[in-house]
Amino acid sequence: MIFKSIYLKEGLYKRRIDFSKGVNLIHSDKNSKGKTTLLRFMLYALGYNIPNTKKIKFNQCEVELIVENEKKEEIKLVRSNLPIIQIEKNKKKKVYVIPEQQDELQEMVFGIENKDIISNLLGVYYIDQEKGWTLLNRGIVIGSIHFNIEELIRGLSGINCTDLIEKETQLKRRISKYKQMFSIAEYQEILQNEEGLVTNSYEDKIDSELDSLLIKQREIKEELHRIDKILSDNKHFKKFVIEMKLLVKTSSGEIVPVTENNIVGLNDAIELLVAKRKITFARLVDVTSKIEKKQKKFDKEYEQLKFFESVNQLEIFDRRISRIPLNQIIIKQEITNLEKEVKNIREEISRITKNNNTIGSYIFEIIIKYATELKIGDKNSISPTYLFTSNLKELSGAILHKTVFAFKLGYISAIKKKLNIKLPILLDSPTGKEVDQENIKLMMNILKRDFSDHQIIIASIFEYDFNNINTIEIKNRLIEIL
Repeated sequence: MIFKSIYLKEGLYKRRIDFSKGVNLIHSDKNSKGKTTLLRFMLYALGYNIPNTKKIKFNQCEVELIVENEKKEEIKLVRSNLPIIQIEKNKKKKVYVIPEQQDELQEMVFGIENKDIISNLLGVYYIDQEKGWTLLNRGIVIGSIHFNIEELIRGLSGINCTDLIEKETQLKRRISKYKQMFSIAEYQEILQNEEGLVTNSYEDKIDSELDSLLIKQREIKEELHRIDKILSDNKHFKKFVIEMKLLVKTSSGEIVPVTENNIVGLNDAIELLVAKRKITFARLVDVTSKIEKKQKKFDKEYEQLKFFESVNQLEIFDRRISRIPLNQIIIKQEITNLEKEVKNIREEISRITKNNNTIGSYIFEIIIKYATELKIGDKNSISPTYLFTSNLKELSGAILHKTVFAFKLGYISAIKKKLNIKLPILLDSPTGKEVDQENIKLMMNILKRDFSDHQIIIASIFEYDFNNINTIEIKNRLIEIL
């Protein structure tokens, strides 16, 4: 996929920018002129939730982006202040609601249908100036958009861990609830240690009566459900027998048809169930009425309590919280058990992702190739497990900068090998504070030699040694032409 052009309009101001298929340099003599803003506008038009820059709010602008997919088809995307993107492809128009249909939109643009790949794609081809040059294999790409190498590899390898991931999500929800319960239990302990907090026995009595009635109501509802199911089954059986048009021979030899009237006991059973249902329903009405009366009385008592005793909301809250039966030890144990389950599931997902994975091995080979060239390590000093490392403390400055670059090239190469898709490469401010010109030259030489068939877009105040580079100059402000 390549970016062909972008049209920006902010109030009375507008600007159109054309990109080449090769190398593009978004350049300004000084920082804070709009280079990063232009890159973010491009991603904003693709449907990503991109944070504004200081000088421009994206939702106050109109953006029209034209891209070309791998089939050489032009796609026009238009985004304004509404949460929609209108696209035009092969003279057909369609509207996508953002963010609900973001993945669907990008599947159409990039020609990739796998969700694990699509949700991690931005972290493959885009390096943001703020967080991008420290993002190795997991973390934030920009804003709220994340990247995870395990998900990307599973997507490229066709590995499905949906059931395990769903189970992990459910367990994490339960852990979150238990942690909230534990916080309440801790708060109860504080209340118990405070002087002057006395639980009202009358309120306890009301609560107990309400609980008893609610339990009885639930039991009656369950009984009604059972009666209704039996009634339904009997009625279906009666209808089934009639439709079968069965014949039976009596002891006298007479052949008679089977009807609902000559099945002994069927109608009596149904009538008995109907009568039982009426009685049960009357019980339900009675209990429900009692619950409503108790609740009204309870609420009235609290209103009076507030009026006569000047009880504030916090005191009411404290009294109610203090009566909830919670056990810190049991809750803590449950949290520990659930966290162990989550850990086991994550380890299983990780094992499935990493074992005998040719995509992971290929990415690692590419990383080693460029790491060696960038003089940050080789196959003897970098273990294959480093692909999934979480230890970034040992990396800093130019080493981290070049390592991130090598990892990104590994991801881009894997997409190209597996899907035959040449992603654009977007680099925001590749010349970091601690990266000297020699290292920058090494990085740019790799792009020139091995990625000349990809579109490259660099935003920087520096210039780079590429042939036929298309320079997009920003003088004072990105959108400045009337």
